[in-house]
Amino acid sequence: MTCLEAQSNIIAYIENGLDKDKKIEFLKHVRNCDDCMEELDIYYTMIEGMHQMDSNLPISRDFKAELETRIDRELKQNRNKKSFVRSSVVIAVLAILFFAIAGYINFLEILYNDEQTKIKEQQGEYYYSAYFDDYMFEPEEKLLNINVEPEVTTEQSFYSKIRDYNAGKR
Repeated sequence: MTCLEAQSNIIAYIENGLDKDKKIEFLKHVRNCDDCMEELDIYYTMIEGMHQMDSNLPISRDFKAELETRIDRELKQNRNKKSFVRSSVVIAVLAILFFAIAGYINFLEILYNDEQTKIKEQQGEYYYSAYFDDYMFEPEEKLLNINVEPEVTTEQSFYSKIRDYNAGKR
């Protein structure tokens, strides 16, 4: 914004007649341009003083401080809105990223479970079912009795083993 444009917007600013974008541009220019700030201060003092006199309000003693406070407040509101929008965008992007990652992990889990199901179907009901089905699913009377006592055999002496061996050769 040029000084000529800023000076033509002074009265509109004082009477709150500028739209947001133009007001922010105007305030930034006035903050950096001493001549435009001085012009704004003169008009603000004159117009606000007349409004206060017409309304029978007590006349302010420090119009310049009021103007500085108003400009600071309006610039701060703009910064807060920008930071809020920026924060909202960041939060939205993070939420989308979170849901995308969660969806991808869920997809991988479904894929893994499907592959495991296919492998189990190929292997049969149990992994070693081809080897142990005969023993695992037989009625109890056909099961091997593991607790059976071994047959008692008498141990032959060394000499009797030699005699039996020699007797077999002849």
